[in-house]
Amino acid sequence: MIIDAHVHICPDEVRKNREKFLDNEPEFAVIYKDPKAKLIGVEELIANMDEDGVQKSVVFGFPWRNEANYRLNNDYVLDAHKRYPDRIIPFCCFSLEAKNIEKEAERCLSLGAKGVGEVAFYTKDLGKMERCILGRLAKLCRDQGVPILLHTNEPVGHYYLGKAPMTLRNLYLLIKENRKTKWILAHLGGGLPFFGFMKKEVQEVLTNCWFDTAAMLYLYKKEALKVMCEAVGIDKFVFGSDYPLISPKRYFNEFGSLEFLSSELDKILGKNFLHIYK
Repeated sequence: MIIDAHVHICPDEVRKNREKFLDNEPEFAVIYKDPKAKLIGVEELIANMDEDGVQKSVVFGFPWRNEANYRLNNDYVLDAHKRYPDRIIPFCCFSLEAKNIEKEAERCLSLGAKGVGEVAFYTKDLGKMERCILGRLAKLCRDQGVPILLHTNEPVGHYYLGKAPMTLRNLYLLIKENRKTKWILAHLGGGLPFFGFMKKEVQEVLTNCWFDTAAMLYLYKKEALKVMCEAVGIDKFVFGSDYPLISPKRYFNEFGSLEFLSSELDKILGKNFLHIYK
């Protein structure tokens, strides 16, 4: 089974009139003010899943700041799951700088959401205050037995839209402070898996962490995934496309060139994600 663990969809209101949603949503405006930046709905997603051979997708909206916007998108994702219960795995999403996010997480989980994410601080590092906010959300998810999918990115290299001023030190402290929570760290954890080669502590701290492959085709040489698997173990990686940014089939071609064993590839493409819920 192929499970895409990182997909964004938006309701009709956003796709047909994105200009209306640019005000007071600086992160959305930065990434999506260009009309060429693609937004999709669930019907287009299902069609692409069928074309690329993806059985299930973990789906969420955008981390909106305004409550009306994140509720609109979360309700759309939950409705998509009702329409396609065997294909859509719904997560709830909001900006970590928004109000009432714990209440919204509880609401969505009570309505069938299977996790929280992709959440992010796009303009800040994960300092003490930010880790406190995430810590409260982490406790809620720990008690509910569901994962948080957190946006991460590498702290060096070229700038791109949506790249946060993140340090691996503060990301590591967040995980260490909330190690009983299940984390899915997007975009290969900003390179954090490389530190699995360290002899002490790191492997233990990352016990409840998984890393998705979203956007890796833009960020790393293909050999990096092999090295990361050697560092923390192949069981720690889940396939995520970041569709509609990148189509899943492009990842399948990349994975094929890395000469994974079929059993190893099966883990990345689906089995590891299912293990998160055991």
